[in-house]
Amino acid sequence: ENGVRIWEFGGLVDSDGRFIKSSVGKFGENDIFTAPDNVKFVPATVIYLGMFYPVWGHLITEGLRYFWALNNSFFRTYLKNCQAVYIPAVAEYCIERHKNFSRLLEILNIDIDRLQPIYHPVQFENIVMPDESFFLKCNENERYFTDEYRQTVDRVRNFAMKNRTPSAKKIYYFYGKSQIGEERLAEFFRDRGYEIISPERLTLDEQLNILINAESFASTVGSCSHNSIFLRDNSELILIPRAAGRFTKYQPTIDQMHPLNISYVDSSLSIFETLNGPYCFIISEQLKKFFGENFDGYTDDDLKIFLQYIRYSMSKGLKLNENSLTYYATIHQQFIDALRRREDLLKAYGVNLS
Repeated sequence: ENGVRIWEFGGLVDSDGRFIKSSVGKFGENDIFTAPDNVKFVPATVIYLGMFYPVWGHLITEGLRYFWALNNSFFRTYLKNCQAVYIPAVAEYCIERHKNFSRLLEILNIDIDRLQPIYHPVQFENIVMPDESFFLKCNENERYFTDEYRQTVDRVRNFAMKNRTPSAKKIYYFYGKSQIGEERLAEFFRDRGYEIISPERLTLDEQLNILINAESFASTVGSCSHNSIFLRDNSELILIPRAAGRFTKYQPTIDQMHPLNISYVDSSLSIFETLNGPYCFIISEQLKKFFGENFDGYTDDDLKIFLQYIRYSMSKGLKLNENSLTYYATIHQQFIDALRRREDLLKAYGVNLS
């Protein structure tokens, strides 16, 4: 049905019936796919472009990994008349419905009308699966990119440079989802001259113009920070990890694509085990010192954010992350001691620290 999430299902099966795990990517790399009987046969040669995830951070990494082929001279010469197919990872959510990704493909001179979504199993006479240009090395759980991927990104950056108009020099990309305390984190950057950007409210052209003009880009590590891929060479990049025990390997891969002045600054106190949040952000000693400012201790606002985070995490049944507790041992104890002295806060937030 429309809107039903079907991630981790689908992909390619070769002529011997063997599932090609790399045809799915991150979300289905460990799955086993069994093709149903009586699959419709289509006597055509198609180019496979992977699974389509309507999540921006994945679209500009894994989502682009096959598209280099459509601009390759060999493909343009010998496969120019072939249909290009892909699998929507969410039922009925095709590329055409994602305006920013469709625009990204237009900038790359890719004909959207040539792309055909596959919603049901089908057997083609021939399927051409290009090499991945952004991929996962399964044995080491690391991500890599090729020159073709960098060239794809550079085409987008060159477009942005050619069409840019003046905009802010310092920007903070705001994520907001399941990130407790990020509003205050954003205000901290605003007070230091950063314009706060909510990228989901902007068109791709507007975002590219902002990114290509930025001299300093700040964000928590995740989908928002992946937009740093479109910054100019030698721009400043300030990245704030979500948690000590939760660090995506996509960002360090992106960091290596172009020369940037990159700093990772810890300003988190996320101590619960989670893959999708919530995460806790405070104004840390490290963050203040990064901007050359004195640190005068943690405030009531930090304590309130931490209490909100504890209450919400406990309501979700999350467990404490022992590695994060070890990493944050000193600051965590400082917060607990301060909270025990503030019974009014504990009562207000309904949290029992016993």
